[in-house]
Amino acid sequence: MEDAVERIYQALIRRELDAGDLSARKIASFLGRTTGAVYHRWPSVDVLLFEVSQRGFIELTMRLKAAFAKAKRLTDCAEAYVDFGLEQPELYPLMFERRFDWIQLRAAGAFETRTPGSELLAAVICLLTEAGSKDPIADTRLLMAGLHGLVSFASSGRMNAGELTASDRNVAIAAARDLATRLTPEKRRTKR
Repeated sequence: MEDAVERIYQALIRRELDAGDLSARKIASFLGRTTGAVYHRWPSVDVLLFEVSQRGFIELTMRLKAAFAKAKRLTDCAEAYVDFGLEQPELYPLMFERRFDWIQLRAAGAFETRTPGSELLAAVICLLTEAGSKDPIADTRLLMAGLHGLVSFASSGRMNAGELTASDRNVAIAAARDLATRLTPEKRRTKR
């Protein structure tokens, strides 16, 4: 069962599992185990899926850091975020939209150390600081909320309203880059 988190993560990436497959019974079947075996290792399905989601945050954080490292542009990070969200239609909602039982996760010790999800936020704060933000914490909230909204609109086919000749992805990328530009002080702005 030690590789269960990675197996579920990979299956979500390959779209072999979707949101409808994330019940204890279906996960146990996918892993070739009994439901009891899953509950023996994890106190709840939420704890298991939280671990899977954190694996996604590791990947997203690496992508954002790599995008910024190339040219030190927040716009590239914004584009990388939207690309990740659209490339991962099964994993992304688990990371950002699943209604986890946070009380149960705390009781299970899921927050005893910094999580990859909190590391993502810390990385974005650092990126905004390096990009010249005057209030990187508030700007992180704005950036993350805006990028999440763009991914949500684009993945549902509602992003390109008014620009029907452009793809949802392209309109979302343009909007993400614009949002990042607006959060970057004038003297540091760089458009591509």
